Amino acid sequence: MSARVELIACATCGGADRDEHGQTRGERLRSLLDACAGDADSGVTLSSVRCLWACKRSCAVHLRSPGRAGYVLVELTPTAETARALLDYAALYAESVDGGVPFKQWPQPLKGHFMCRIPPDSAPAAEGELRPPAEQG
Repeated sequence: MSARVELIACATCGGADRDEHGQTRGERLRSLLDACAGDADSGVTLSSVRCLWACKRSCAVHLRSPGRAGYVLVELTPTAETARALLDYAALYAESVDGGVPFKQWPQPLKGHFMCRIPPDSAPAAEGELRPPAEQG
């Protein structure tokens, strides 16, 4: 990976929907991310936050990297397939120039789950015309 990338899972997401072990949907997704990442050095730092304020659209994660656009993904299903897709997307994100990954490269389990793009902290006030991912090709 060429860039330092952090994938932050919302630990409180889906708090009313706890599994037999008492885990929230967000905690389950985080556990699955840890399991999928395994011992391999993927270059992705996994962490959790108490709340991403996406409660009505849980289960949510935030992907970010210094100097790049960040993304919030919502309504994720806490499965191994979703966790793997998030890690695969994070790898594509890290290799991109500015954090933009062409829509056709997005893993299928993530399509339709991007809620917002957060401009990099170094972005100028008027960045110019931005095109939605569906128009990027």
